Amino acid sequence: MGQVSVKVSIPVAADKVWQTLRDFGAMNTWAPGIATLALKGNGVGAVRTMTFQDGSRVVERLESLNDASRSISYTILESTLPLEGYVASLTVRDLGSTGCEVEWFSTFGAKGAAEEDVSRLLALGYRRSLAGLQKSLKA
Repeated sequence: MGQVSVKVSIPVAADKVWQTLRDFGAMNTWAPGIATLALKGNGVGAVRTMTFQDGSRVVERLESLNDASRSISYTILESTLPLEGYVASLTVRDLGSTGCEVEWFSTFGAKGAAEEDVSRLLALGYRRSLAGLQKSLKA
């Protein structure tokens, strides 16, 4: 199983960042590259289908959402990406007056590709998405 962890410090209050991340159906408002996002259901068990500008597609299910620990986890149900058994979490940690840290962590199995290549692809996607999050919160 592969693992990826990307941490980014954001000079914005943790609660404000969390209010954005906890909305499972609004990732397209801050993460670049998403052409469409459709959400079925609300809360834990909700399923979002995202199609990216490059034509790739992913279907994800919200597995947990914890306001007290500011964490969310989800799994991939279907994907055009070369992976299986994907489980990810996003956690917002309060850093006091300097803002917060967001960690995006995942475990996965590579399918038809080298684990190292899939890890690089995921880490790049996480960094781009978190940069988009930071940009959207400063606007």
